[in-house]
Amino acid sequence: MKRRRSTKGLVDPSARAKYVFALPALTFFAVAIAIPFAAGINIAFTDWNGVAKSYHYVGFANFAKLAGDSRIVSPIRNTVLFSALGVVANNVLTLSLALLFDRMRGRLGDFCRLVVFIPCCLSGVLSAFIWKFIYRFVLSTVFGVPSPLGSVTFVIPAIVVISLWCSAGINMLIYYSALKNVPRELYEAALVDGAGAFTRFRRVTIPMIAPAFTICITLTFTNYLREFGNVMAATGGGPARASETISMYIFDNLYTYNKAGYGQAISFAFLVALTLIASAMTAFFRRREVEL
Repeated sequence: MKRRRSTKGLVDPSARAKYVFALPALTFFAVAIAIPFAAGINIAFTDWNGVAKSYHYVGFANFAKLAGDSRIVSPIRNTVLFSALGVVANNVLTLSLALLFDRMRGRLGDFCRLVVFIPCCLSGVLSAFIWKFIYRFVLSTVFGVPSPLGSVTFVIPAIVVISLWCSAGINMLIYYSALKNVPRELYEAALVDGAGAFTRFRRVTIPMIAPAFTICITLTFTNYLREFGNVMAATGGGPARASETISMYIFDNLYTYNKAGYGQAISFAFLVALTLIASAMTAFFRRREVEL
């Protein structure tokens, strides 16, 4: 009789293949993200200026300096204002568009969704240059209105408009997909019970698309908090630092002021803050999903 080979302890070839296919992605992640991230944390505890070949470890001196840095107050205020305006405007606009497109049928709805989504395929820098042209030449020529990017009062709302234009399509599709998964029987039952349009929206639509709120609000808020490209290309932080964000302040310390160690310390503290904010928001909205 032939002996049957024992397969105990042997690795399944299909399982081995999974690791082989994942290896390029893991390698790219390690080289592009993990290793620079670890190196950046190390730099945060040094006095490196970003150019010199040597540096000295200063412990938590950079973080102590951060706690007493008065110049960071303005970027924090601008970032919070920009994020708050952006989150409210983005989610109200995208949910409204999703509700509108949900009622459309045929090619018209497909065309409208495509038009809204196309700007998402453009880079933030290109979007900023397009809107700089609109603000500077179209508004002034057609309406006689000066560019809001040059106004301390209106520069942040103007940048919010740019960000809305180039990012609204993503949240619109998330809300639209969530609306498509709401059972129509619920609307019919509510209609039979005499519920009006607003009551159906509040009692049926919102509870059923609650997971979409969790995703869109959390991601939008964290994305707006770390916004860099649009602001840098549109205003460079001006006028008079009125649009300077935390990301720009980090960039200036790293490359303009030659304070790489301090810039990395701000970056690390900002990362921790973003992680805590995202976790808290996700936990809050997950609880709301259950309550709804």
